[in-house]
Amino acid sequence: MTVEAMRAAVIAIRAGIFDEVTDDVGCIQVFDAAVVASTCRPDAGPTPWAAGDVGGDVVLVVAGHAGAGASTVALVVAEGLAERQRVQLLDYAEPVQSGLAAASTIELDTDGAGWRRGRRGRLDVFRRALRPHDGELPPPPGTDDADHLLVVDAGWSLTHAWLGSPGPLSRNVEVVVVTRVTVPAVRQTEHVLAAVDGNPVVAAVGPARWPRAVQASCGPRLGDLRSRGRVVRVPVDRKLVTAGLTGDRLSRRLTAAGRSLAALLLPAGGPRPQHQRRTVQSRTGPVEQTR
Repeated sequence: MTVEAMRAAVIAIRAGIFDEVTDDVGCIQVFDAAVVASTCRPDAGPTPWAAGDVGGDVVLVVAGHAGAGASTVALVVAEGLAERQRVQLLDYAEPVQSGLAAASTIELDTDGAGWRRGRRGRLDVFRRALRPHDGELPPPPGTDDADHLLVVDAGWSLTHAWLGSPGPLSRNVEVVVVTRVTVPAVRQTEHVLAAVDGNPVVAAVGPARWPRAVQASCGPRLGDLRSRGRVVRVPVDRKLVTAGLTGDRLSRRLTAAGRSLAALLLPAGGPRPQHQRRTVQSRTGPVEQTR
C-alpha cells in the first residue's frame, strides 16, 4: 500500500466509514480528507442522464443511508421550488418501493417509456410504471419547456448507479443528501458526501439541536456543510410516519423546510412566479389587481 492509501484508511477508521469485504480489489480515492471506496463493478451501467436530454437544471435527492426519508424531502423540495417555476418530480425508485405512490392528487396516464404521470398542485409527478428486464434505468421524460426544473427522487437503484459513476451527473445538477440525526446515519452519510463533487445541501431529518454523540460522529464534509449553513433541518411529521405521503397538503413546518432548501438550491435572481393581473369593477371605475 502507498502512504496515501494508508493515510486514507486511518481517516476512514476515525470517521467510522467501513466497507464490506469482497473478492474485488477496492479503488480508494481521497477527496479533501474524505474517503470514497467505489464498487469498481464492471457491470455498472450509465445513469439515465448520460442518454437522456435534460433541458433544464436538475436537483438530485439521494439518501445518505437506508430509511433516511428521501422521498419526503424530494416532495418538500419540489413544492418549495414550484413556487418559483415549473417543476417536474421524478421518482426513480422501484415501483414496489416508491414513497410517492400515493402522493399525486390526480392520476393521468402512462407513457410508452415506462413512466406513470400524475398531478399534485403545480407539480407534475412521474413514477416508474414497470421494472425494466434489462436493468437499464429509463431516461427522464421529454418536455417542450426548456425552463422546467427536474427534481429527482433517486431511489436506491439510481443512487447506486450514481455512486459507481458520478461523472454524467456533473452537468447542471444540484445534489441534496438526506440523513437522519443519529450516529450511524451521519457516519454513513459522510461516505455519500465524499462522492459528491460540488457544493451539496444536506436535509437533516430530526431535531433542531443535535445530540453531542451525533455531533462528535460528523465527518469532515458534513461538519463543513453545517458550519457554512448548508444543512437544513426537516422536522419529523408524525402523521406522515403513520399514513405516508398522500395527496393531502404538507404541514406548515415541512413547507417552511422546503422553502429553506429551495432558497439554497435556486440561484439568486432565478425565475419568479408570474403574477396574474385581473380587472375588477369598483365605485370609481375599473381597477387592475395583481395576484
